[in-house]
Amino acid sequence: YQRRVHGIYLMKMNLIFFIIVALSIAVHALDNGEGLTPPLGFNTWNHFYCNINERIIKDAADALIRLHLKDAGYIYVNIDDCWMAKERDPKTKELVPDPYRFPNGIKPLADYCHSKGLKLGIYSSAGTKTCQGLPASLGFEEIDANTWARWGVDYLKYDNCYKNSESGKVRYGRMRDALNKTGRHMYYSICSWGDEDVWTWANPVGNSWRTTGDIEDTFESMRNIYKRNVFLAKYAGKGGWNDPDMLEVGNGKMSTREYTTHFILWAMAKSPLLIGCDMTRISEADLNILRNKDVIALNQDGLGKQAVCTLNCRDEDFTKDSKNAQITVGPLEKGAYAIAVTNWNNKNVFENVKINFVELNLPLKVYQVRDLWEHKDLGKKEGGFIVPKVEPHETVVFKLSPQNQFLTLTIICLLYTSDAADDTPCVDLGGRRIIKKK
Repeated sequence: YQRRVHGIYLMKMNLIFFIIVALSIAVHALDNGEGLTPPLGFNTWNHFYCNINERIIKDAADALIRLHLKDAGYIYVNIDDCWMAKERDPKTKELVPDPYRFPNGIKPLADYCHSKGLKLGIYSSAGTKTCQGLPASLGFEEIDANTWARWGVDYLKYDNCYKNSESGKVRYGRMRDALNKTGRHMYYSICSWGDEDVWTWANPVGNSWRTTGDIEDTFESMRNIYKRNVFLAKYAGKGGWNDPDMLEVGNGKMSTREYTTHFILWAMAKSPLLIGCDMTRISEADLNILRNKDVIALNQDGLGKQAVCTLNCRDEDFTKDSKNAQITVGPLEKGAYAIAVTNWNNKNVFENVKINFVELNLPLKVYQVRDLWEHKDLGKKEGGFIVPKVEPHETVVFKLSPQNQFLTLTIICLLYTSDAADDTPCVDLGGRRIIKKK
């Protein structure tokens, strides 16, 4: 038995080496208990902009329930800019909800969301005004954090308008400290548009950080934002995510195929998935995109590793005239991988696209393959497989799982516990107990 295990160990050295390297790259995220997986929910800005009110927020919460989006993991209802009055309270200096848009205040909305098992998010800016010129939080961090905590807020999107000469690290760090001091768990979303290479310093500051400017509801905007974000994978991980901005699915200016590409690539990027359309009028086709459970599972995978562009990743490969399908690969729990194949070309169909396991630096020769968009198992594949066709602006996505998952996990387990005490529990990459070392 020992010789057999030793032989298996030698055969899988490349797998073990990969795991050691992956686990040794520590990402020191903000330790506030939030964002262990990317947040899923809704945000008002992409569709409603400043045209928001209490009814819209309640309708959004109701829609998450009625459309079974909450069942798929979407739990945040986030209010963006324009919720506050033009002046702070003259005595307390607290932010005041706009009396016309939100006559009953914000706390009843938080209570409403909580009663449905949802969470409420709020917005401000790390400057003297919000992007729409309303009172913001620079210099009022503790007052505002305490106000939001008292209201029952669960999420803060913190923008970057009307800033002073201080660095982003200082301004955003001050709000982090104020939020933590309240004792209430709030997801902290830094929205600094990629300024000051935010990904290089934001991990211990926020739970996610915008890596780009604002997205627009066009294929070109989505593609350009994805291109900038996809090369930043090494900076993200559990508790701290790269954020290429909110979803445009359902807003009507892209095709179903293009929205599908948008959703798959955002999921692969471990981006927050925040719906930005009017859910009371969403089409069935767009709703099916947002509820694809297999693709959502990629986004929520417990390993927490953002996918990276692996093949055909030059500047010219991200254009309307690209000559090759682009392949993005992301590691998942239990030795699995996600593979997305994207056609950025405006006209040409790419046929018989080869997925070669060696070329993509995958550690095993054989995987079980599943088409995640079609929810279809493709069976065991050795060495690779062929994608018959990828249409213009289309992305297809697959999950590759080790053929013998228990064997793979046992090898990992043996390695983890090789220098540990006899009673050390053996766990897989998701932290789940498998066996104990004897």
